[in-house]
Amino acid sequence: MRALRAFLLAALTGAAAARAGAELVPTRYELDLAVDFREERVDGSARIAIENAGAVPASEASFLLYRLLAVSAVRDGAGEPLAFSQNVVAFEDDPKRQANQVRVLLAPPLAAGEKRTLEIRYGGYLAGYVETGALYIQDRVAEDFTILREDADAYPTLRPPSHAKARAAPQASFDYVARVTVPASHVVANGGRLVQRRVAGGRATYVYENTLPAWRMDFAIARFETLERPGLRVYALPGDAAGAERVAGAAQAALALFTEWFGPIPNRPSYAVIEVPDGWGSQADVTSILQSAAAFRDPGKLDEVYHEVSHLWNVAALDRPACRWEEGLASFLGALLQERLDGGPPLDERAAKTLEKLRQRLAEDPELRRVPMVDYGKAEMTNASYRTGLLLFYLLDRVAGPETFRAVLREYHDAYAASGATAADLARLFEKRAGPSVESVFRDWLFTTRWTGIADSGASPAGIAARYRQAPAR
Repeated sequence: MRALRAFLLAALTGAAAARAGAELVPTRYELDLAVDFREERVDGSARIAIENAGAVPASEASFLLYRLLAVSAVRDGAGEPLAFSQNVVAFEDDPKRQANQVRVLLAPPLAAGEKRTLEIRYGGYLAGYVETGALYIQDRVAEDFTILREDADAYPTLRPPSHAKARAAPQASFDYVARVTVPASHVVANGGRLVQRRVAGGRATYVYENTLPAWRMDFAIARFETLERPGLRVYALPGDAAGAERVAGAAQAALALFTEWFGPIPNRPSYAVIEVPDGWGSQADVTSILQSAAAFRDPGKLDEVYHEVSHLWNVAALDRPACRWEEGLASFLGALLQERLDGGPPLDERAAKTLEKLRQRLAEDPELRRVPMVDYGKAEMTNASYRTGLLLFYLLDRVAGPETFRAVLREYHDAYAASGATAADLARLFEKRAGPSVESVFRDWLFTTRWTGIADSGASPAGIAARYRQAPAR
C-alpha cells in the first residue's frame, strides 16, 4: 500500500525527477508471445532490461502498448510485483493516435548509470493506426498475415506518448531473445538467428535472437515459403515463390555492389527479406527488410529492394530529431541500381520526374519554401526528404563525379559507423574531398531553401548540375 501511494504521488506530481534529465533506454528484451488466430489476439510477456543513461535518478518508467493491449502484471527481476498504472492516452502531438501508457514505479529510483529488469505481462488485440493517417499500420492478428512490430506498439516500448519526444531521444540499441508461438502451419519470420523451432500439439514455437544490436523487432507470421541463399533468407507469401527468386537475386546483386562501393559491414550476419502485403510499408532494420509485395510481383519495382538494401549501410543519425536525409540517398541509390542492373529509366529522367513532383509540391505546401531539409525532422516534414534528398545526392554524384561520390560515402561509413554522425559531418567530409562546388550543393539543398528558387527556374537537373560544376561557391 505504501508503494502504491508513492506511485500515485509520483503520477500526480508528473515525476519531476524523470523529466529533469533521467533518460531510460532498453538494453535487452526477452519476449514470450503466443498468437491465437481464432480469438484474434496476442498474449505474452516482455522481460526488459533498462538503463538510466541520464544524469539524475528516474522514479518511473513509461512504456507504450497498443490501445487494445492490457497489462495484467508488472514484476521486477526477482518476480516481485511492482506498482503500475495503465491508461489509454492520446499522443501529445498526434491526438488521433491513442496508446496504452503503462507507468511503472521505480522504487527505489533508478540512479544514473544503473540497470534494472522489469517483466510486463500483457494481452489483447491489434487493429492498426490507419485512422491517424499512418495508412501502412494495418497491423492485426489474422490467419493470412500477422505482424508484431514497434509501429503498432505490439510489444512494450520505452517511450512517452509523443512523437517529438521519442524522436529527440537517442536511438535504442538492445539485444533480444524472442519466443513466438503460432499454429504449426505458419512460419514466424524475423531478421535474427533462428535458434530453435519446437512443435507440440499442433503449435510451433520459433526462438530468435539478434545477431547485431537492434533498435526494433519485427515478427511477421504467415504461411511463408522460405528461400535460402548464401547470407540471405527470403520469406515469400503464398504464390510468390517466383518473385522470391527475383528478389533474392536483386538483393544479392545490391549487397555485392554496395559492398564494393562502400566497404564490407564488419561481422555481417545473414539478412532476411520478408514480404509484406502491399500497403503495409517497406522498411529496413540492421538485419532484415520488410518488403512490399509489389517488388515480388513486378520486376519494374526492384528499385524498392535496392532502396531498402542500401539502408544496411546507414550511420546512426546524431541530429535530434533527424531529418532522414538517408531516405533521399536510398532513393537515389535505388534509381541508380535500377538503371545499372535492370536497364531501368536513366537517372537524368528519374531526377527530372522527381524535380517536377517537387515543383508541384511547392505549389501545395508553402512550408517547403520556409524549412530547409536539415530541419525536416523538427518540422515533422521527413516525408519530403525522399524527393529533396534524391535530388541532393543526384547533384552530388554529378558534381563530384561517381568515383569521388562513392569514395566519400565509404569514408563516411568507415569514420562514423561506430559513433554516429550529423548531417553537418556528411557535408564537411564531402566539401573536404570534392571542393567548393559541392559546398554550394549542400548550402542550397540541405542547409537553406535556395533550392526552391532553382526549382522555380525551370532548369533540368542535368542543367543544374552543370551550373554547379562551372561556378565556385558563393
